[in-house]
Amino acid sequence: MQPVKARAIVLREYEAGESDKRLLLLCKTHGRILAYARGARKPKSKFMAVAQIFTYADFVLTKGQGFYAVSQAEVIESFYPLREDYDRLMAAYAIIETCEKTLWDNINYDQLLLLILKALQNLSKAKFAPEQIKCVFMYRFFAFHGIGPQIDACVICNMSVNEISAGTFICAEGIVCKNHRPLNSRLLSMDALAALKFIQDSDIAQSFQFSADVRVISELNQSAKIIWDAHFA
Repeated sequence: MQPVKARAIVLREYEAGESDKRLLLLCKTHGRILAYARGARKPKSKFMAVAQIFTYADFVLTKGQGFYAVSQAEVIESFYPLREDYDRLMAAYAIIETCEKTLWDNINYDQLLLLILKALQNLSKAKFAPEQIKCVFMYRFFAFHGIGPQIDACVICNMSVNEISAGTFICAEGIVCKNHRPLNSRLLSMDALAALKFIQDSDIAQSFQFSADVRVISELNQSAKIIWDAHFA
């Protein structure tokens, strides 16, 4: 069988045997693949650098008996700066773990892979707060899965958001007016709503590039948790 050439990011690394690692890879074109990196835990292993979580690399994978083995690999980006800041590292772990828990084999996730890379790049640059990068990732993640919140009108009565005067709330499906808010919803300020509209309307790269205060980011992250719990918890 011909080797598989794949550009991929490491979503998870597991110890295996005395010196090996199992790598959960999210590959361009090929989707999610579990691969063995033999001897990757040895100090002088040629796979030591590539067999690390967050690492983006070119892999050559050989099909074995029910698994893939890494035969060649070359690091493209290690995102090492993430390891120098605890808050950014935790945000990166949250992003990677979200994908690890929800993705399936044999599905093309190229757009999601691009989203992950843009999120990690922004975390590494440290221009915006980690919680902001994480919340942008989550809303784009929801949009990728077709569950992004509706934000232009109440999802129950279809009243335009511009006509809602007694407070705008958000639930798992999107914006609701006060008269139709379910129990599992929260008030959303106009600033947070504007930031959410920017996130949804921008392209992936631009969606991370905005200024917002701590209050707005907190609102967005709490609202994202409502959507996550409704669809994935």
